[in-house]
Amino acid sequence: MAQQYLIDTEAVEVRAESSGSGYTVTLGQRTVFVEAATLREGELSFVLDGARHTAHIAADGMRRWVAVNGRTVVLDVPQVEKKARRGQAAGPKHDSLEAQMPGVVRKVLVAAGDRVEKGQALLVMEAMKMEIKVAAPHAGTVERVAVAEGETVVRGQLLVDLLEA
Repeated sequence: MAQQYLIDTEAVEVRAESSGSGYTVTLGQRTVFVEAATLREGELSFVLDGARHTAHIAADGMRRWVAVNGRTVVLDVPQVEKKARRGQAAGPKHDSLEAQMPGVVRKVLVAAGDRVEKGQALLVMEAMKMEIKVAAPHAGTVERVAVAEGETVVRGQLLVDLLEA
C-alpha cells in the first residue's frame, strides 16, 4: 500500500508491504523492516532495528500528528482535485467514488474495463471493525481502480472511477 503525504511542504510517498512477521516500509528513499505492529486507538507499537517504539497519533480531518521518541511530525494528505461536474457537456455520467471514512481495503472485486450493475459491490473495506461494501451507484464501466487490497485509505481518498453505461 502506498500513500502520499506532505511533510512540511515536501511530498513524500510512504509505502508499506506485508512481509512475514511485519512490514517493509519505504519512506521516500529509505526502506526499513518494521516488526509486527499493534494498534490501539491513537497508539501504534512496533519494533524497528531491534528496539520497541510507540507512536502516538492524533488526527484532524486529513491531517495527522505523529509523535515518536519526543519528535512530532505533521503529515497532511494532499487534496485530490475533484473533476468538475457542473457545465459538462451532455454525455455519460462520471463518478469518482471516495472513501467515506479511514479504513483498509480488504477485497477489490473489479478491474478497469469491467462492466458493473447498479448496486454491485466494487470493493470491500474494513473500518472501525466493520465490513463496508462500496457499491456502484449506477450501471457502468469501471474506468480505474485507484487502490489495492491491503491498502490503508483516508477519508476522501479516491477508490474507483466509474463511467455510466
